[in-house]
Amino acid sequence: MAKSTSNQRINSIDFWRGIVLVSIFINHVPGNVFEYMTHKNIGLSDAAEAFVFLSGVSVALAYGRRFLSGEPGTPTRALGRRALTIYGVQVALSLIAVALFVTAAIVFDDEGLLAEHGRDIVVTDPVRALLAIVGLSHQLGYFNILPLYIVLLLATPAILALARINSFLMLIVSALVYVGARTAGLNLPTWPVEGEWFFNPFAWQFLFCIGLFIGLHLRDVMVTRDNLLFAVCLVILAASFFVVTNGFHLVPGLWDGVRETLDISKTNLGLARLLHFLALAYVISHLGLSKLLARTPVHAPLCLIGRHSLPVFAAGSLLSALGQIIQHVRPPAFLDEAALVGIGIVLHYLVARAFAERTARRAQPRQA
Repeated sequence: MAKSTSNQRINSIDFWRGIVLVSIFINHVPGNVFEYMTHKNIGLSDAAEAFVFLSGVSVALAYGRRFLSGEPGTPTRALGRRALTIYGVQVALSLIAVALFVTAAIVFDDEGLLAEHGRDIVVTDPVRALLAIVGLSHQLGYFNILPLYIVLLLATPAILALARINSFLMLIVSALVYVGARTAGLNLPTWPVEGEWFFNPFAWQFLFCIGLFIGLHLRDVMVTRDNLLFAVCLVILAASFFVVTNGFHLVPGLWDGVRETLDISKTNLGLARLLHFLALAYVISHLGLSKLLARTPVHAPLCLIGRHSLPVFAAGSLLSALGQIIQHVRPPAFLDEAALVGIGIVLHYLVARAFAERTARRAQPRQA
């Protein structure tokens, strides 16, 4: 029974990660009608928070137990290899995306394709741009969350070392780093374009560490529901929904009026964003949605997508780039957008299935 419960929880994590990956794909083709159906339109957080949080939970489940049991060497090396793999994916994705946009700009004679999201410097100063992409100091728009993940993975051994002393100590230190970074304006710089990382690692590590903490104590945190906390979370979600939708479209200008007063910075993981996501995660986890949705036909495909998140994310990023090109060159009608998004989601599943089959073949013993 214990093994079955563990597998169910892992399946649930894969399922929600699959939803996150599909949401990221849809949101990274800005302007399509399906973008307005993702949860970023009903609250203060979006798929980025879920991506980082679930990454922390998954890292804890994959490496935490062995590290905390006094065998840090093996998980540390595994984390380093994983970070190196993701680094290679990030560089490759960035270069392929540049090639796609440059080719499209030439074919369609449209320099506007290179004018946004840090793509112009690749043409104006290609040598520096190439060095910066390899050094992660220049990140194209919509291709900037993997560098954050690389930094978090490299920091994980130190984070788990704190957790080995006391997991609450780890969380307190992480919170202090978050507050210090927010107070002092600490972030990693970009080059050659002056600026800062879009996802500030010193701030976003806090959500990653919360995910790690949850992953290390998954059995305990999932057992009981605090009704008062649950009610508070519902109030936070309802208030966020009310504000973002301009009072259910009854108070025009409400969202624009309060936006400046709320701490919703995506770069620095604004406190309002963080609280909204944590409230959302708590409510979802204690409503039993995972068990309910496990009976639906989309559960298994989304689990498969979430289980092979890196190749699916890579494919989705390039599909998003193609979608951005299509949107820019010839804004599609509704049916075209539906076909674009639908085909993209199907390709997500096909990529995941291909990698699942390859993994299964490798696991089979070779015949003499």
